[in-house]
Amino acid sequence: MIGSFFSMVWKRKAALQSGTMIIPTLFLKTTLLTASLTFLFPLLSSCKGWIMDYGRPAAQFEARNAIALAPDYLRKKVTVRGRVSAVDTSDPERSVVKLDHGVTAHFGKFKRAAESYEVGEVIHLSGIVEAVNPSGITLDPAFGRDPKAPFAPLAPAP
Repeated sequence: MIGSFFSMVWKRKAALQSGTMIIPTLFLKTTLLTASLTFLFPLLSSCKGWIMDYGRPAAQFEARNAIALAPDYLRKKVTVRGRVSAVDTSDPERSVVKLDHGVTAHFGKFKRAAESYEVGEVIHLSGIVEAVNPSGITLDPAFGRDPKAPFAPLAPAP
């Protein structure tokens, strides 16, 4: 089917160059572009997996400032640096890493990734801010981040 489409386009291009046939190529290009954007935009903009893998964090902050700063970044990807206070892998489908100051990161089925962190270790986590309340924030999904990558944390306004 794709081959026949390209064959048709090639024949029309050849006819255009010979001057025997006039087709609205701008219309064809616009139609293809519109169709492509119609299908790709919702797919790429709403997929959490795509955002986690390729999206840049909207903000970076320390765990101690997370409760003050996170409400502005609800449903956006952020990076948080903090000290691990607990690791819970009792449910392999819902692995959780908790940082000091109320940051909870849901690793989902990535039990081994969650187990790789030790209590007391300072780590960097990237995740999507799913919930914010006075006692803490929830990153879901979340995953570890390279500690050597650039990190420029925001600070709350005085």
